[in-house]
Amino acid sequence: MFKKSYIFPLIMAICCCLIMIVQPASAKEWPSKPITVVVPYAAGGDGDLTARLWADFAEKKLGQPILVVNKVGGGGMTGTNFAAKSSPDGYTLFLAQAGPVLLTPNMTKTTYSFDSFDYVSRIFVGNCALVVHSSAPWNNLTEFFADAKANPNKYSFASPGSTTWLSFAIRDLVKKAEVDFKFVEFQGGAPAVTAVLGEHATFTFCFPQNYATQLKAGNLKVLGIAEETPDVPGVKSFADQGFQGSYYGWAGIAAPKGVPAPILEKLDAITKEISADPDFIAKAKNMQATPAYLSQSDWLPVLQEQNQALGKVLEELGLKK
Repeated sequence: MFKKSYIFPLIMAICCCLIMIVQPASAKEWPSKPITVVVPYAAGGDGDLTARLWADFAEKKLGQPILVVNKVGGGGMTGTNFAAKSSPDGYTLFLAQAGPVLLTPNMTKTTYSFDSFDYVSRIFVGNCALVVHSSAPWNNLTEFFADAKANPNKYSFASPGSTTWLSFAIRDLVKKAEVDFKFVEFQGGAPAVTAVLGEHATFTFCFPQNYATQLKAGNLKVLGIAEETPDVPGVKSFADQGFQGSYYGWAGIAAPKGVPAPILEKLDAITKEISADPDFIAKAKNMQATPAYLSQSDWLPVLQEQNQALGKVLEELGLKK
């Protein structure tokens, strides 16, 4: 007969053993049902297109459907919060971008933080550009900013969300240029580009996924770009036009904190395979995205460093919470 004092420790020991037995088994069986990837921005935007391309390839490797769900609102906060609070069972993933996971928690009070996620793999980096309607009179940043200086607040910026990385990058750029613009907020890159096309806003700052098609159609004009590319001939980089800064974006797969390590490792492994697939690379190129895979172990320190650096820049801009 056990003494009462031994019963509770014995029960706890048995529970711990069961957890150790069950968890690897569940990870080994994963996935046994459809997976959801949460995108915190509108359908048709760069994040949405990135997630859908990855999902198309990943579901073939995992043998389960992968559903991309757009949860829009709060400049990305609504979807990010939903993903952060989801069960860490590997069936809810998150399309991570700098805005929701680095910028927003540094700029405003949120119910999640940078540490609310496990960062699985980086997939892409984005060659961002400042774009205007094709009928605009300017051909470079010098001309545009000179006009804007002479006419403060005459022109407007179509923001893809007030706490997005793209919006932050523009705030950094216009501060360096010492110009003032009206900010008009939209729920994602696609609606922001649509506003410029309809001449409801003067310019936006976006990833190639959003501007490439309209640029080829002759409906948009690029005044500056993160890095010069043959895809946008004759346009100088921001640096070559006198503006140094981090004007690249990135996107990757993350999961709510606490997903079993074997599941994260499996996701990372298939993302590495996908990133080397010639068909994936070709499709990424067609949507003007640059595959830039980083493993979980390599990506996390990069993000941690960016998070610290971003906090300092936001402080200088007076945007730190």
